Amino acid sequence: MNQLKPMIIVMLMLTSALAGCTGTDGAEGIPGPQGETGGQGPPGIQGETGADGQDGADGQDGVDGTDGMNADESRIAELEVELASKDATIAILLGNISDMEEELDAVDNVIVMYYMMFVQMQNQINNISSNLTSTTADLSNEIWWANNTVNWAFLDLAETDLSYANLIGANLIGANLQVANLNNAHLMGANLIGANLQDAFLWNANLTGADMIDANLNGVYWWNTICPDGTNSNDNGNTCENNL
Repeated sequence: MNQLKPMIIVMLMLTSALAGCTGTDGAEGIPGPQGETGGQGPPGIQGETGADGQDGADGQDGVDGTDGMNADESRIAELEVELASKDATIAILLGNISDMEEELDAVDNVIVMYYMMFVQMQNQINNISSNLTSTTADLSNEIWWANNTVNWAFLDLAETDLSYANLIGANLIGANLQVANLNNAHLMGANLIGANLQDAFLWNANLTGADMIDANLNGVYWWNTICPDGTNSNDNGNTCENNL
């Protein structure tokens, strides 16, 4: 079959040639079928490669970096910072403790001082009590404090217990009644001119009509005392000094 196609083509070509020689040119015949595409030829020889390009200049070396810190060294540095902070806090606390210790020492000194004062006062009270007891014992058989006819002028009755005594109209001119216990005593109309009543106790005492001109009333303990003018010391600022 493959050989037949070329033979037919050759015969057509010869017929066309002969027809052209003997007669007028006839109309062009129909183009014959296109022949098969030929196989690809062998590849050609590759040309030479062009000249090598010029190497670029080497870049400048960079600055050396600082040595890095490993994780352990970094953690140690953090702990050292924390430790320094704790040390500073501890120093502040120690300073505060020192200040508090100084304050406590001062308080202790004050406590000791007041304790010594208390002991001293207790000793004084004991001495007063002892003196009162002894004075009362010496006068236990006496009834003169209930007898207002006796002349007690200028007697030394210091620290004497005269509580509840009947001293109505008694003569006590210039008598020493310093620190005497006159609680609940009846002193109506008593003569106390120039008497020393310093630090005497006159709680609930009745001094109605008593004459107390020039009497020493420094430190007298007034409470519910009937003053010479009949008023109550509680209504006079806890004193009778202005109501004689």
